[in-house]
Amino acid sequence: MIELLVVLAVMAPLVGGLVAWPWPGRSIDPERTALLAFTMAAVAGLGLAVLAATDASGSVSAFGGTVVVDPLGAGLLVVILAVASLALAASPRYMRHELAHGVLRPADEGRYYALLLAFIASLLAVPLLANLGLLWVAIEASTAVSALLVGITRTPEAIEAAWKYLVLGTIGVGFALLATMLAYASSVALLGDTSDALNWTRLTAIAAQLDPQLMRLAFVFALAGYGTKAGLVPFHTWLPDAHSQAPSPVSALLSGASLVAALYALARFNAITVVTLGPAFSSGLLVAIGLLSIAVALPFLVAQEDLKRLLAYSSVEHMGVMALGLGFGGPLALVGVALHALLHGLVKAGLFLAAGELVQQYGSRHLARIRGAARQVPVAGGALGAGMVLLGGFPPSGIFATEFAILVGGVERGWGLAAGAAAVLLALAFVALAFHGVRVAWGRPVAGLVTARAGRAQTAWLGLPMGAVALIGIWTPAPLAALLAAVGAILGGGRG
Repeated sequence: MIELLVVLAVMAPLVGGLVAWPWPGRSIDPERTALLAFTMAAVAGLGLAVLAATDASGSVSAFGGTVVVDPLGAGLLVVILAVASLALAASPRYMRHELAHGVLRPADEGRYYALLLAFIASLLAVPLLANLGLLWVAIEASTAVSALLVGITRTPEAIEAAWKYLVLGTIGVGFALLATMLAYASSVALLGDTSDALNWTRLTAIAAQLDPQLMRLAFVFALAGYGTKAGLVPFHTWLPDAHSQAPSPVSALLSGASLVAALYALARFNAITVVTLGPAFSSGLLVAIGLLSIAVALPFLVAQEDLKRLLAYSSVEHMGVMALGLGFGGPLALVGVALHALLHGLVKAGLFLAAGELVQQYGSRHLARIRGAARQVPVAGGALGAGMVLLGGFPPSGIFATEFAILVGGVERGWGLAAGAAAVLLALAFVALAFHGVRVAWGRPVAGLVTARAGRAQTAWLGLPMGAVALIGIWTPAPLAALLAAVGAILGGGRG
């Protein structure tokens, strides 16, 4: 049963992508093919998440331990499936507009859906694979596929962004590969030359006996490698270009799911490292890079002129928040990180999709050209304005609760100065986001819509992720709370 669900979760999108690809002499509806393939993967993925979250042993496994899903993996599965659902829901409308205006060619529709399904499949493989080497392969595959999606419009800007993303992402995962090899060198002395030497479940069990010097180097390289993929400063320079040039549904997946998947891989290394070395080493690095990410993103949020780049730099900020919480450790901060990953994924996906709708309607990404959108494009404009405020952490946003938990957790763990500095930076970031969001949504309208006003029914689902983020800020369902507590315990790597 578990094996069947795993195969469906990963293989259904891959097979669907092959079917959707525009092969010569074949006429297939790529949109329906993508919907069917993703539905099968979503059902299987949710089944695995439920089984992992409710199993008495704390995890489920398959294929001789190559696949292991624990609550942390189940949480990431939920994030990926939620964001991918939003991206697929927005894709038909996005593609029809781009094809009608000659931005994309007719054959690009099949290529788009095929690559999107392959991207989703590679992301879904990340929380399923227990082997750190195979985990690295899945993340590298997601880089290659998503780079093709970033450059699918073939404009000079898109090609440059895709190339920059591919080069920097490949360099980053190259460092991650070195980290994986160092972890193997540390474990093989204890386990022997076996396939289990890179299994994170075995590594966690023997973490206290691993070579401290090798694991110290492994974590540094993992931080540089997966930190590049996660968009942490100073490895973030690819992110604003790629997110701003990619199709909006792809930007939603990149920001809401792909960045979190990379942070997940880093969290696995961290959980092992804190047992081997104690928390001080990795915590100091994570707190420093988390604060640096928030601080560097802030001026770009304040002085930004491009709507999608604004959202991209916000992703840098929020990945910094999650790295900060991971470094703080402790139950409160780590539960905050777990919930923050879900809420950020939901609201950021909704924001990128709303931004994509507005960019198509106004024919521009410049913030000075987009004003009064809530009156001219009611659903997308309102969703963007509300989402900006929620993303900044204004109550009742669940992001306010997660950021508060992370900061208070930091104070409890003796990181009072870092938590205070982060609080000031986050308050300034909220002001910047709220300023831009209010002007875009409710400022004085400007002329310049290039297409008809968007219908409410066609984009009404944009309010769903915003509503969910606001609702969770008021009430957290008991099953979600239990899952978050289990995830926090895993992220802590044995820390109380």
